[in-house]
Amino acid sequence: MTPSVASPQPASVPGRLASLASRGGYLWLLFLLLIPALLPLLRPGFFVSDDGRFHVYRIAALAGAWEQGVLHPRLFPEFGFGYGQAVLNFYSPLSYWPGALLAVFGLGPATAAQVTIALGFLLAALAAYGYARYLAGPLAGLLAAVAYTYLPYHLADAYVRGAIPEHMAFIFPPLILWAYTAAFRERDPWSPLLWGALAWAGLVLTHNLSSLLVAAVAALHLLLMAVWTGRWRRLVGAAGSLLLALGLTATYWLPVLVESSAVGISGEPSRGYAGHLLAAGDLLLRRLAYLYRAQNGFGLVYPLSWLTAGLLVLSAALLVWRWRQKRLPQAAPAFVFHVAIAAGAAFMLTGPSLPLWDLSQPALGHLQYPWRFLLLVNVGLLGAVASLPALAPRVHPLAWIAGLSLAVMAVALPGLPVEPLALPAADTWAPDRMWQEDAQAGQVGATWTAEFLPLAVTEQRWALGRPREGATDGPPLQPVPQVVLAGRQYAGLTADVDAGAGFALRLHQFQQPGWNARIDGVPVPTYASGEMALVTVDVPAGNHRVTLAFGATPARTAGAILSTLAVLAWALLAWWRSGSRRSLRAGAVVLLLVAGLLLLNGLGVGRRTWVPYPAQTTLSTREGQPAPAAVLVGRDVAPARGANALDVTLYWLALRENGRDYQAFVHLTGPDGAVIAQHDGDPVGGFTPTTRWRSGELIADRHRIALPDDLPPGSYGLKAGLYALDEAGPRNLATDPATPDDRVELGSVALP
Repeated sequence: MTPSVASPQPASVPGRLASLASRGGYLWLLFLLLIPALLPLLRPGFFVSDDGRFHVYRIAALAGAWEQGVLHPRLFPEFGFGYGQAVLNFYSPLSYWPGALLAVFGLGPATAAQVTIALGFLLAALAAYGYARYLAGPLAGLLAAVAYTYLPYHLADAYVRGAIPEHMAFIFPPLILWAYTAAFRERDPWSPLLWGALAWAGLVLTHNLSSLLVAAVAALHLLLMAVWTGRWRRLVGAAGSLLLALGLTATYWLPVLVESSAVGISGEPSRGYAGHLLAAGDLLLRRLAYLYRAQNGFGLVYPLSWLTAGLLVLSAALLVWRWRQKRLPQAAPAFVFHVAIAAGAAFMLTGPSLPLWDLSQPALGHLQYPWRFLLLVNVGLLGAVASLPALAPRVHPLAWIAGLSLAVMAVALPGLPVEPLALPAADTWAPDRMWQEDAQAGQVGATWTAEFLPLAVTEQRWALGRPREGATDGPPLQPVPQVVLAGRQYAGLTADVDAGAGFALRLHQFQQPGWNARIDGVPVPTYASGEMALVTVDVPAGNHRVTLAFGATPARTAGAILSTLAVLAWALLAWWRSGSRRSLRAGAVVLLLVAGLLLLNGLGVGRRTWVPYPAQTTLSTREGQPAPAAVLVGRDVAPARGANALDVTLYWLALRENGRDYQAFVHLTGPDGAVIAQHDGDPVGGFTPTTRWRSGELIADRHRIALPDDLPPGSYGLKAGLYALDEAGPRNLATDPATPDDRVELGSVALP
């Protein structure tokens, strides 16, 4: 009798998922579970946040610099109402690279910022997955990555605060801990030590305040690893890895240390943290769904969710239970470390920690807000959650995955406020909207604290874009110097100057470390002049070539040398110790290429230079005693990005101080001379009225001319000038050489 064979039964859905997981499908599950965290980014436009639009403007500015051939622009010349601020000299250069790259390839800056946020979530989750998987297996990696993503403060950093650099910093702590854990546990420590140096460099270049927080945790972690493994000698290798990271980032931190004394960032450490500490009883938010910001009743603080506290307590309880059973898993020391870090960081959010804050004020005072410790709470939670499958192995993996995922999403997502914000590309590529928002908020430079404003500026920051109080007509430069723009660069210019008498030539830029001048090839000093601390150089009588450029300082040069040597050392060690690891050799090649490009570009290779269209027309006032007010020395024309418009930049040389505000205008004229389109207003977007002009100041004054939709292709004329608003109406300032209508002819422009 032939035995019967049962037909195969279809596997259940849980069975299929378990099979998928067993075949390495945890990463695919992770990607699926990340989708809800990314859904707010799929909405059109941007979203309302504390700082988000500031970072959009910086992404646009960095992309604009790259298009001018400047790879690491320490200065954004158009920030600060066009006076320039050295943002990336002091703050988070790496965090803006992904968005700027996307913007260069055609995405609007706001969309590029949203993709950057999504990339931050994805990379942070992968880093958490990799570290936790190394500790306790793929299930632990998946759970840790989900918890790391959905901690409310992680979401708040992205969507409520809009703090893109701090959001991107979440990528690196798991990588650092992973690298140095492996450096002590693996037979060959070289590979993890080298990757650890890169992880540290990434954190420092992404968000330096986060690196300050993580440094203390990393030091404790190294001691733990030495005790756990008994390999005390490897502390020497870890110290070498950290020194290598310092070398890799010297091009950033050395100028920060030396040059921050020139800007607002140099202020003494603040006790502002004292006003943002939570009462001990308020540390835990007792609500099912997390409420963000003012909704939670505490204002500008972030308490812990009940789920965060519950997961930490659960991990601690299971560790104690397994310890009493003498059945602790192999990675128990790491799990205990993570729970302790989370508990300590949570304590630093509360009022009882104030003595510790005050004791550590020289360091912690720079953090500004206690809630930054929530990054460490999240790092601690990562390890605590990773411990759960190992401490409770009888729980089915799918129960862990489904239970944790549903819980963290139910807590973090329902109360997340994501309010749409219209931020068209045209408004982000040009600085006008940024200037308007700064003026309305009484701030400067797309920030809330004016930390990048040079201390040499004596004008109140809320008044920088307003007319100068008590302005009167001053004596004009005599004889009138002739200034011909021989070349323009991203942050600098070259001018041929013919002066009958010596005079002070000023740029419409704040004086700060990095501004250098040469006259006939010989270096000469620059200095700050006036309440706006303008870059100034004394030009003697005669014919001279004057070059002004923002570039090297001793600290930047020393930092570049140290970083170059560190890159060479990393690459040599990687090549020498790589063995069969192709990833190390690939990393060495990429690092050498990036460092080489930055080094050559810093020396001027690849940077764009252009010559503005020349004009030498003096404009003189008519009222009272006629006197020359300014010379229009040239213009540039470019199509406006994201708009059907032309951006026309007029270059004015102010010949005196003015007691009244004159309006600048640009006219686009047809073949018959009729005005087709125009723009009028105070110079530099309305934020540098002529009462702010100083004698000898060169002002780049951009005007956006909206073009009619039905404008046919062809050649069109450009005319410009200044006018005064009198009782009888507008009256143009007189031109020399004279023109019939007192408008300066600026050649033609071909419109496709």
